[in-house]
Amino acid sequence: MSDLIRAVTPIDRLDHDGRTLLLLPDQVIELSLLAQTAYDAASEPITLDALTDLLVAEFGAPPEGDPRDGVQAVVDELAQIGLVERATSQQSH
Repeated sequence: MSDLIRAVTPIDRLDHDGRTLLLLPDQVIELSLLAQTAYDAASEPITLDALTDLLVAEFGAPPEGDPRDGVQAVVDELAQIGLVERATSQQSH
């Protein structure tokens, strides 16, 4: 069993001049490049470990600390504003 992260489809999305704006029912969110990459990677359910590997490959590891902790913070923030959901995947037997 593992936790999966899945992006929530916004009402609308605008990508322009390196900026990404997402329209939600009650707000407009501008994503940083890191958050946009994490959000886009979660368009298909992805584990935190896989997302961490992807972001480290794209942006490099932080100078200090566990990169998984930083990615968890990004996911927590995206979840708090309603851009990603967490689900539990269970292997079927």
